Amino acid sequence: MTADSIHEAIRAEIEASGRTGRTPDGQSVPCFTFRDYMFLCLYHPEYGYYRSGISRVGREGDFYTSAYVGDVMGGQLAEKLAELASERFPDEVRVEAVDWGGGTGRLGSQMVEAWQAMGESGRRFRLTVVEGNPSHRRQAEETLADRIEKGQARVISPEQAESEDWAARSVIVVANELLDAFPVHRVVKRGGRLLEWAVYWDDSARGPRSCLTELSLPELEAWLQRQSVRLAEGQTTEIGWEGAGWTARLASLLGEALLVLIDYGDETAELTGSHRMEGTLMCYDRHRAHADPFHRPGEQDLTAHVDFDLIRFRASASGCKELWYGTQKRFLVESGVLLKLAEHGIADPFHPVARRNRAIRQLLLSDGMSELFKVQIWAKTK
Repeated sequence: MTADSIHEAIRAEIEASGRTGRTPDGQSVPCFTFRDYMFLCLYHPEYGYYRSGISRVGREGDFYTSAYVGDVMGGQLAEKLAELASERFPDEVRVEAVDWGGGTGRLGSQMVEAWQAMGESGRRFRLTVVEGNPSHRRQAEETLADRIEKGQARVISPEQAESEDWAARSVIVVANELLDAFPVHRVVKRGGRLLEWAVYWDDSARGPRSCLTELSLPELEAWLQRQSVRLAEGQTTEIGWEGAGWTARLASLLGEALLVLIDYGDETAELTGSHRMEGTLMCYDRHRAHADPFHRPGEQDLTAHVDFDLIRFRASASGCKELWYGTQKRFLVESGVLLKLAEHGIADPFHPVARRNRAIRQLLLSDGMSELFKVQIWAKTK
């Protein structure tokens, strides 16, 4: 697809979709699903938010991840992965730790440093960072340059990762804040029926706007029925069929492996509760959160909470066994993070001890995020 702007790309996809919808005033219009709109805005090869070559994370981006709160998360993950590896794989086996959606390599670098400090138990790991954003890949290569030169790490694209023979290796995949980056279907109950939110081109507004269309997948309604969900009239919810599908596809590629998912979200009952009439869709633009997905398409992040029940359903059907599920706070506490808090009388707030204590407190207490984030660990056998 060629286009001179994201708006032209949106209009072209609407025309090619063959789908029609109804505007709020009842007009019949060409449209495509919100899922397809979200995918285009995030992953268009030239204008997509995650493909444009611009760094999207950190101070200069639109959001932070847990890897930007000191090195605590990376260290705790490294220790947990070493514990899991000792339980699941023979001692002599080399383990490939795959940071899928690893961004700028910050989390991966923290894990490698922690493994280095562990000595022998840490030397069995090789790090692979899988990242689709070209700018993030370059930054990851710079961050991990010394490790790459020593053969301890590498950085590859998702396309390269999909072609590798993972089934022949002992693998632990970490997906930290990856699932929320997949496009979601948005459905709503109107007139007692389940319909899907879609997007049409509004000539008068010179931009994309919302309309309603018939469901694009029968699985969407089947999932809500399976979970005994009864939306209230006018209530919207998101169904992350794409992210759950990625988990299932990944499981099919793996042999003897573990999968560690970390993301914000909850289970179906909470995400479809009557207090969530508008769903959980959020937009992030230069660290400002808002709810308008048509503001600066392709230049802002679009995201929704992960339904861990849906992940559970798809992963279990793909031969995975759930080993652990809980909040990030519980994960960190059970992995011993509180033991790393140190008493001190240091006045300098930038001293390493003071900074580490502050990072631990921020991960555990900041704005309730440690409760909103969940950790789900899966085992896959050949």
